[in-house]
Amino acid sequence: MTNYKYHPYIDEYFDLIESGEVLACKEQHQLVDYLKGVLDREDVYIDSEKIEKAINTQEKYFYKRFPFQKFIDCFVYGVFFTDGSLVFDEFLIMMGRGNGKNGYISPNSWYMTTHYHGVKSYNIDLVATSEDQAMTSFNDIYNMLDSNWKKLSKFHYRSKIQISFKKTHSTIRYRTSNAKTKDGGRPGCVIFDEIHAYEDYENINVFTSGLGKVKNPRIFYITTDGHVRGSVLDDMKKRAQDVLTGATEAIGFFPFICKLDSYEEADNPDMWIKANPAILYLPELRKRIKKDYDSSQSVPQKRLEFFAKRMNLPVQDAITAVAEWELIEATNQSVPDLAGMDCVGGIDFSDIRDFVGCGLLFKKDGKRYWLHHSFINEKALKLTKFAPGLIDAAKEKGLVTIIKDDINRPEHILSWFAEMSQKYHIKKIVSDLYRINYLREKFDEAGFTLDIARNGTITHTKLSPVVEEMFATKNIVYGDDLLMRWYTNNVYVKMDGKGNKTYEKIEPIKRKTDGFMALIHALTQDSELIEKTPIAPGMFKVRTY
Repeated sequence: MTNYKYHPYIDEYFDLIESGEVLACKEQHQLVDYLKGVLDREDVYIDSEKIEKAINTQEKYFYKRFPFQKFIDCFVYGVFFTDGSLVFDEFLIMMGRGNGKNGYISPNSWYMTTHYHGVKSYNIDLVATSEDQAMTSFNDIYNMLDSNWKKLSKFHYRSKIQISFKKTHSTIRYRTSNAKTKDGGRPGCVIFDEIHAYEDYENINVFTSGLGKVKNPRIFYITTDGHVRGSVLDDMKKRAQDVLTGATEAIGFFPFICKLDSYEEADNPDMWIKANPAILYLPELRKRIKKDYDSSQSVPQKRLEFFAKRMNLPVQDAITAVAEWELIEATNQSVPDLAGMDCVGGIDFSDIRDFVGCGLLFKKDGKRYWLHHSFINEKALKLTKFAPGLIDAAKEKGLVTIIKDDINRPEHILSWFAEMSQKYHIKKIVSDLYRINYLREKFDEAGFTLDIARNGTITHTKLSPVVEEMFATKNIVYGDDLLMRWYTNNVYVKMDGKGNKTYEKIEPIKRKTDGFMALIHALTQDSELIEKTPIAPGMFKVRTY
């Protein structure tokens, strides 16, 4: 390209997308428009020499770069504000499995440690949730050095745990250990691999805390989509949309997202390139995707995996999921004044040293409202890591009480219902059979009617039409209760050969469901609730404890 406006690699990619020569998703078209606005700013300039040096050096020792990889590199190395600072220092790269995310990041990780990049002590941390994943790019670099060791040995030190560039005193390490045992150090760049697996920001916060001590710090998030909702990746995708749609004026986050625009596109192989930009250059990739597509047609679990990992368009199985994540998010609606109204309480209390889910179920104006509270024994938090960022946020919102006692006693749960009875007319409270005798005496003494919620296949099958309808019509309201959304997303519907259903935990240890099961228990008495005028305060029996 002899005539160009920005840079040959940038203009080439813009033209491929805008002309339709390469089919691309909505987010890619939005990115082109967004970047043109950034590059046209008077306080932004492009350093072509830095771009060429970075790409040429990487290609010399690794492999030829695809056009979309060169395009991203332009913004990693060559786009600056007039004060010399980087315009973009955070990069989200989300592509389908097999498109060379590690193949992209490995040469870059090595290059940033070299004298070509020119920043001393520019350490690289390769972070992942598993050692195998964290070592993927590390091993790529190690193998490249091994192939060129005669020439590069005088510049490098290498071992199986770190690689260093001697002249710049820069080191590449892979990191996987529990964030609590790590400090952020002094990295120049942190690369988070497969962030769809991150449920909270604990590791991210630890490993990025040392950034800013070295010139031109950068963060990369490379990933496919996944099945964990309400997670770090969901936040990243929301942040990307804010950038691409102009909802925020903040500059610095570069979202390179490749995905299908609709589920229907999965049936058209011509559309697969939207999520898999390397398909043009890797014939074997197309064959592997076709093989996965064929097997996904008859195996539901493979279908879910195909959409999430190959097409970056996750979907929860309509048969096995309680509700799709979008419908779970729709529970975040405002809660009206329910003072004086009839309600039914629900309790899920399976273990005296674990979680207890409680709540009150109301009906008003065609909707069901669920006001929830959880009790968590501090011993449970010491034994198992339950998305600590989530628990802390729920505590701040007053949704959780931590029980600092050897066991969860009836008095702990009773005190919450007694407090709620000051405001609401609690007709009865329903608990599962397993712990009801443990609770009944104290609740009877306080004047509450405590009934058994018959659990299991018969009960759940009868309730399933109610549960499906209230989510589908967005008529179940939690308010802004992030813990209830988590509980709900941790449940799947198990169906037997006769079509009977039960609500089960997706994962038995870390994915708790207590709040949702308390709701199910309350729904067994749904017919007790009839919409009517609230009782005036003082006109219903108030329990004290």
